[in-house]
Amino acid sequence: MQQLVSALRALPPDIDVHGPEPSVIAALTDAQLVTAVGGAIAGPKVKGSSFTLHAPMELLARATLLPLAPPNMRSAGRMRIAGIAALYAEGDEVDRPDVPSCPPEEAKAKLLAALRDHDSDGADAALMALAPQVPAQDLCAELTDLIAASLGAAAHAPILLAALPEAAPRYGDLALTVRTAIRGLAAARGHLTWVDGDKSAGGPKDLWEALAAPPRRDAPSSSIAPTMLAVEKNGLAASLLGEATGLPLEDARIALSRIAALSMLQDDPDHAPYGWSHCLTLPQGLLALAPYSKNPARLVRIAATYVLGFRSTLGKVRLEKDWRPVPVDVTALAANALVHEDAHLAKYTVACLRAAADDPPARPLFLAAAAHLAAWWERAGVPRGV
Repeated sequence: MQQLVSALRALPPDIDVHGPEPSVIAALTDAQLVTAVGGAIAGPKVKGSSFTLHAPMELLARATLLPLAPPNMRSAGRMRIAGIAALYAEGDEVDRPDVPSCPPEEAKAKLLAALRDHDSDGADAALMALAPQVPAQDLCAELTDLIAASLGAAAHAPILLAALPEAAPRYGDLALTVRTAIRGLAAARGHLTWVDGDKSAGGPKDLWEALAAPPRRDAPSSSIAPTMLAVEKNGLAASLLGEATGLPLEDARIALSRIAALSMLQDDPDHAPYGWSHCLTLPQGLLALAPYSKNPARLVRIAATYVLGFRSTLGKVRLEKDWRPVPVDVTALAANALVHEDAHLAKYTVACLRAAADDPPARPLFLAAAAHLAAWWERAGVPRGV
């Protein structure tokens, strides 16, 4: 496997995705390719970037889209997936930690302790000791409640963690792709606090009323942590969401996803590629971990805070529930996202497809939101992937 990983990392970073597949790619099945790329992007970088943080999620998103693409686009999709390994090869990786040889329970204890102690190296080493010994579901069960409120790793760790159990049967153990996120979680100290405080009555009765046009807040930057801390400051999240988040998990999932999709379709288009895309992907990834949580209601409060953060700092309009459905060719939608150069488009399209599957009555809404983001990129001068 290491020889294959090295060969993929040696590919040119600017590989022509529409050209012929190099022999190293052509010899692999789709599953073998995804597994090998997962191995190529597992090592954290000394100088991380948005790309290195998102690479594992981009890989799994494109892997999800690959079977949905028409035959004439599959090779380009495979090349785009291989290109993740080539791009990831740039830059130095952190020194491999000394991995303790210990049984799973001891490794779990070391991982949780290192995360609490903000010890990135210790958390990394413990994860490397634990991951080969347990299924992905065990990692989810151990980590969900500890990391849920953390804003480290741009609050993206739950998205990747939730995707691992679904990916494992086809691609094998990809748990080490979480190393970068785990190091980021350990290093970070910012986290949401209102979700663990008293939930006094008052405020809006439902999520739509709370989030259609929330009070405006300014954040010092558009990054995830300052955005969410801005709406927690001075009690806004607690007063606005305290009662509205008391609904059942599935009802919350549907409401938050629909609000996020409507934000993409109706609100400030300047924030389509990152703000409104994250407005869906962050809460969706977190709520997907609910089966592993001892307190799913807490996850609902956190997920609602993500939506509030984007709506309150980026939103300019009051959302309207009524909207005009547009016809969407799902095959073309998936193929374009698979091959398009922007990783967020791939991730957002997958998130919309999952939301559509979870909420069939709103399927046209989610497909329209995905198509809207694809059209945004085209208007921005980035050509379609197909």
